[in-house]
Amino acid sequence: MKGHHLLLGFGILSLGISLSLTVLILATVVTLLGGYASTEAQSVATVLGFTCVAGGLCCAVLSGLQFAQLSAQERGERNGQLREAQWSEALLAWAYHDTPLPQPLDQAGAETLLKLRDTITGEHSDKLQDLYAQEGWLARDLTALARPYLSVVARAQIIERLALLREARALDALSHELTHPHREIRALALLALSRSVGRLNLGHDDRQTRTLALHTAIIRGQFSVGQVQEALTLLGDAGHPLARNLLTTGTLALRVATLEVLSRQRSSALHDDVTGLLYAGQDELRAGALKVFVRSGQVPAEAAAVVLALTADPTSFVRLQATRAAAHLTPCPLERLWVLMGDGHWWVRRAAAQGLSQTPAGQNLLHRARSSHPDRFARDAATEALSASTEHTGTAVPSTVHVRTPWVAGQA
Repeated sequence: MKGHHLLLGFGILSLGISLSLTVLILATVVTLLGGYASTEAQSVATVLGFTCVAGGLCCAVLSGLQFAQLSAQERGERNGQLREAQWSEALLAWAYHDTPLPQPLDQAGAETLLKLRDTITGEHSDKLQDLYAQEGWLARDLTALARPYLSVVARAQIIERLALLREARALDALSHELTHPHREIRALALLALSRSVGRLNLGHDDRQTRTLALHTAIIRGQFSVGQVQEALTLLGDAGHPLARNLLTTGTLALRVATLEVLSRQRSSALHDDVTGLLYAGQDELRAGALKVFVRSGQVPAEAAAVVLALTADPTSFVRLQATRAAAHLTPCPLERLWVLMGDGHWWVRRAAAQGLSQTPAGQNLLHRARSSHPDRFARDAATEALSASTEHTGTAVPSTVHVRTPWVAGQA
């Protein structure tokens, strides 16, 4: 609303400037006509003045039209907001208290219903979903979506409405749109279908069918990696079968993207599938699999040996994730983390020191490393980790320790 007030002010200012210029030009012409005695000069001045006045009047008319348009637009939006507020009150009263609606659901009411459906949860949200179908809006959307020559804009608007509605009866139509020739329509259908499947209580077989449709469309390469990641995020736990399939049959980019989503979800549900990727030949897959363990805070017992082995991986970013994952092993490999504080890569040294700071025994080692670690960079890492630990806990870590320094090959 504030933006429209500024536009209206600009329109009024433009109108005022245009009228002022017109008056100024007219006064100038009158002065010129009175100042020249020759007929030829007066003729030229008359033509010039007429042209300028006409141009000024055109500017004034255009400014007036702009002002009228902005005023009408502001009134329309104000009325739209008022109708949305009225429909919100009526729909909430109907959903929570069974108060009759004042009138059948019109366009403004349907749009308000979809916003409320996406905001509230539980049985009241389901009542709004049923009302959308009872009032005929769902059938209208599905019928329009089935038309082969429906415009791209209209088709996109319907898919966006169905994404907000999350209606099981619309899943077949959304699955069909995954093969639409227009890429924007395919992307919208992918996200709408993922959002619906992720938040609907579907049966096992139905969910598998929808997941298979998504997998088939993704494998065809019709979507970007970012769109696939967003779809997996919207699916949530319902996307685990799709993620499992992508980890085994997807391209390298899709497998890496899937691992990134699993790490963000901090879930251990697919740890068995992820463990096999620790042996992959691609650095990105090994690092991605390790990151899943790190973000979930758990490392499967059967993966402990390979995680420790990967702390010596020649690729620094793989070594970094392995070091972070090693800190979650039980028991914590203190001696290995002591050695890794002397790694040639700064991030690995930092991760090793942070891993040691998570346990009292590790903190004791950090105090010893601060003064006696054979690598000077490790001593710096220990000092930094201890300072960060002190700031985090708000209490100083004892500097007097009674712990045996781990034996390291080559250390006297």
